Amino acid sequence: MPTIEARLYLAKSRQNLTVADTARAAGHLDAAASRAYYAAFQAAVAALWEEGIRPPRDQAGTLSHAVVQSEWSGRLVYRRKLYPPELRTVLHRLYDLRVRADYQVVSVTDRQARTACNDSRTLVEHVSARLGETG
Repeated sequence: MPTIEARLYLAKSRQNLTVADTARAAGHLDAAASRAYYAAFQAAVAALWEEGIRPPRDQAGTLSHAVVQSEWSGRLVYRRKLYPPELRTVLHRLYDLRVRADYQVVSVTDRQARTACNDSRTLVEHVSARLGETG
């Protein structure tokens, strides 16, 4: 059974994935890309917690995105091989798209938002399966 922290982060992840899909269906492509990243990010945090890895927080309590991305791709995917190699770069790619969606003038395209939602869903599903949390 997963730790309570892993289960709670996975629940947040699923919620953000639902919001990403809803936003994309409504044509809110920047919001969809942003939420797709956070869904994947929170699933990665759940996976890290389950493996006993605690990403550092800053003084405001915010998790380090760079550390989570690095630990996910380096430790969980590359070294421990707990997740498929095609998931290694997903967080980095989704993060770059989220930065574009949230901070740049040019909006995300429908194709980019669809790909972001699909990539995020794949990562969330793999973490869910490994943690035995389907739903």
